[in-house]
Amino acid sequence: MRLICGWRRCYKLYSVQLGLLIAFFGLAQLELLPMWEAQLSPKAYAALNSGLALALFIVRLIKQGPDQEALK
Repeated sequence: MRLICGWRRCYKLYSVQLGLLIAFFGLAQLELLPMWEAQLSPKAYAALNSGLALALFIVRLIKQGPDQEALK
Protein backbone atom coordinates (compact mmCIF):
# COMPACT_ATOMS: atom_id res chain seq x y z
CA MET A 1 0.00 0.00 0.00
CA ARG A 2 1.41 3.37 -0.99
CA LEU A 3 0.67 6.37 1.20
CA ILE A 4 -0.44 9.67 -0.30
CA CYS A 5 2.22 12.25 -1.01
CA GLY A 6 2.69 14.46 2.05
CA TRP A 7 0.91 12.02 4.39
CA ARG A 8 2.48 13.65 7.43
CA ARG A 9 0.31 16.71 6.83
CA CYS A 10 -2.90 14.65 6.60
CA TYR A 11 -4.44 16.58 9.50
CA LYS A 12 -4.99 19.43 7.01
CA LEU A 13 -7.24 17.32 4.77
CA TYR A 14 -10.94 18.05 5.15
CA SER A 15 -11.82 14.37 4.97
CA VAL A 16 -9.47 13.53 7.84
CA GLN A 17 -10.87 16.37 9.95
CA LEU A 18 -14.45 15.30 9.27
CA GLY A 19 -13.56 11.66 9.95
CA LEU A 20 -12.18 12.68 13.34
CA LEU A 21 -15.39 14.61 14.04
CA ILE A 22 -17.46 11.52 13.24
CA ALA A 23 -15.24 9.44 15.54
CA PHE A 24 -15.70 12.06 18.27
CA PHE A 25 -19.48 11.84 17.92
CA GLY A 26 -19.22 8.04 18.19
CA LEU A 27 -17.25 8.34 21.42
CA ALA A 28 -19.57 11.06 22.71
CA GLN A 29 -22.47 8.67 22.25
CA LEU A 30 -21.02 6.45 24.97
CA GLU A 31 -20.79 9.20 27.58
CA LEU A 32 -23.11 12.04 26.60
CA LEU A 33 -26.07 10.40 24.87
CA PRO A 34 -27.63 9.17 28.12
CA MET A 35 -27.74 12.80 29.30
CA TRP A 36 -29.27 13.98 26.00
CA GLU A 37 -31.84 11.20 25.56
CA ALA A 38 -34.72 13.52 26.47
CA GLN A 39 -33.66 16.11 23.87
CA LEU A 40 -32.06 13.91 21.19
CA SER A 41 -33.88 10.84 19.94
CA PRO A 42 -31.95 7.86 18.56
CA LYS A 43 -33.39 8.66 15.12
CA ALA A 44 -32.02 12.21 15.30
CA TYR A 45 -28.60 10.94 16.35
CA ALA A 46 -28.61 8.37 13.54
CA ALA A 47 -29.63 11.07 11.05
CA LEU A 48 -26.81 13.32 12.28
CA ASN A 49 -24.28 10.51 11.94
CA SER A 50 -25.58 9.62 8.47
CA GLY A 51 -25.40 13.26 7.41
CA LEU A 52 -21.80 13.49 8.60
CA ALA A 53 -20.89 10.30 6.72
CA LEU A 54 -22.45 11.74 3.56
CA ALA A 55 -20.54 14.97 4.13
CA LEU A 56 -17.34 12.91 4.47
CA PHE A 57 -18.03 11.36 1.07
CA ILE A 58 -18.56 14.78 -0.51
CA VAL A 59 -15.58 16.40 1.22
CA ARG A 60 -13.34 13.56 0.01
CA LEU A 61 -14.12 14.63 -3.56
CA ILE A 62 -13.04 18.25 -3.03
CA LYS A 63 -9.68 19.06 -4.59
CA GLN A 64 -7.26 20.45 -2.04
CA GLY A 65 -4.10 22.04 -3.34
CA PRO A 66 -2.33 21.89 -6.69
CA ASP A 67 -1.96 18.72 -8.76
CA GLN A 68 1.11 16.70 -7.83
CA GLU A 69 1.85 16.23 -11.55
CA ALA A 70 1.99 20.01 -12.01
CA LEU A 71 4.61 20.27 -9.25
CA LYS A 72 7.06 17.89 -10.93
